[in-house]
Amino acid sequence: MASAGAHGTDAAHPDAGRRPDPGPLLALNFGFARARVLGTAVELGVFTELAGGPRPDGELASVLDCDTGALTRLLNALADLDLVAGDEAIGRRLTPLAAEYLVPGRPGDLGDHFTEVLDQWDNWARLTDAVRTGVRGSRLGPPGERGRHPGMFAGAFPLAAPVAAAVVADLGLRPAGRVLDYTAGSGEWGIALAAADPAAEVTAHDVPGLLEVARRHVSKSPAAAGRFRFVPGDFGPRQPFPDGTFDTVVMAHAGRFAGPRETARMIDGCARMLRPGGTLLFADIMRAGPGGPPLPRAMLDLSLLVNTPHGGLRDPADCRAAMEQSGLVPKQTVTRGLVTALTGQRR
Repeated sequence: MASAGAHGTDAAHPDAGRRPDPGPLLALNFGFARARVLGTAVELGVFTELAGGPRPDGELASVLDCDTGALTRLLNALADLDLVAGDEAIGRRLTPLAAEYLVPGRPGDLGDHFTEVLDQWDNWARLTDAVRTGVRGSRLGPPGERGRHPGMFAGAFPLAAPVAAAVVADLGLRPAGRVLDYTAGSGEWGIALAAADPAAEVTAHDVPGLLEVARRHVSKSPAAAGRFRFVPGDFGPRQPFPDGTFDTVVMAHAGRFAGPRETARMIDGCARMLRPGGTLLFADIMRAGPGGPPLPRAMLDLSLLVNTPHGGLRDPADCRAAMEQSGLVPKQTVTRGLVTALTGQRR
């Protein structure tokens, strides 16, 4: 009885009813382990092998060259994460969530993107020092190095393409005319503009590795195929096309990685490549305005601290100011989920 009185239970404690539920805190405590479970399953090829149908643990362990007992524990953890179902005897199978997003080669495959994010593991381990000292990471460097991280800059097409299509529809950018997708990535913005305007002709520009990803997605889009050309570039100081070449220029998902100074330089180059009256579409994840939706922008901003030398989420007003400095008249602002798109018209 003395022991019970010393330690007690929550029910017996006079303040128990007023204590907040510790469940969310305990869930955070194991967040790193959940991420590592997913990463290990991707590395081992678990989702690839189960895409063909259910397999008992022993058979799966043999195919993957794993210890059966250890693999069973991993599979049980994946079941807790709703990524596999079944049991070790009758066989494991993919859940709809895993089948949609974690099987290589399928339209919704996000495996490369998850792998890229999980490769930031060591950078996040230095978060305490980064907060104490302000010393930033350098894993994701200048725009010309985008090709070193295809999973980051072109690996989320299944999620990015619907957002781009919705934003283009909201903005009503028709006719798009001659389009430059300056930071093409996986090609979603150029595809969206081509689908919205059957007369549009799109030039996709990016570092060579990413441009190949865009080319694959364009080839699978009947509404866009045949109206694209692909021009590799390095995002250096030399402007890739003459002044006044395009009716529409898109610069998407580059500014938050590059930092304010480099972003302003790139915006200025994009503005110069527009004809008078042409439109710049600048899209990125930005800071939310007052009353904005409670999405994980703060975590993304912290990620840019630990992974980039200059990156960070920008205020839309700062981006509009940079556009004005480059001779653009700010026009529309549209936000879909995490993505904010700004347009500006060249004077």
